[in-house]
Amino acid sequence: MGKLFIFDMGEVLILNVKNLQAIAERFSLDYKPFRAFYGLYDKDLMEGKMESMDFFGIMEKKYNVKINENLFIRDFHPLPNPYMMETIDKLREKGHRCVLGSNTFEPHMTVVEKMEEKPLSHLDHLYLSYKMGVAKPSPDFFLYILEKEKVSPEDTIFIDDRAYNTDVASSLGIKTLLYNNENKEENEEFFKEYLE
Repeated sequence: MGKLFIFDMGEVLILNVKNLQAIAERFSLDYKPFRAFYGLYDKDLMEGKMESMDFFGIMEKKYNVKINENLFIRDFHPLPNPYMMETIDKLREKGHRCVLGSNTFEPHMTVVEKMEEKPLSHLDHLYLSYKMGVAKPSPDFFLYILEKEKVSPEDTIFIDDRAYNTDVASSLGIKTLLYNNENKEENEEFFKEYLE
């Protein structure tokens, strides 16, 4: 019987997701404090409780800047991860179900959906935090997907590039891969048993 694979999007399915760095550079802001400022609103943005332009309104006041467009779109330039798209295709050929499980919001999805390589088309379903109303690393994020997919944790594999997300998934009994695109051999070894 096939397994359920849940793939993160940023730095897993797509690469070069340094949107906040690009926004900081646009206004010559020191990145670390700006990242901390963004962090105050990240959860609400990812869970669909705050509109992105409302965040930029707050940013305008804090940094005394003028923002006339959605910089989560303008300054977001993701690249496809060919290795992961190929791996997902192979897993699906072997009878496994592959879904996206991503903390994201509408502006980023607008950009990803327009990518020429169509990375999202390789997946069976998309679970997006802003539509679910819950974001990683909340256990409810994973439990929501398991319930919708009618799959047990033991039959589920989660791939993400952040340890705090894989740690929570592991605590629920889900097998995990802390993904690093540079570790080609380690990644191939992990997927090998599911592709035989």
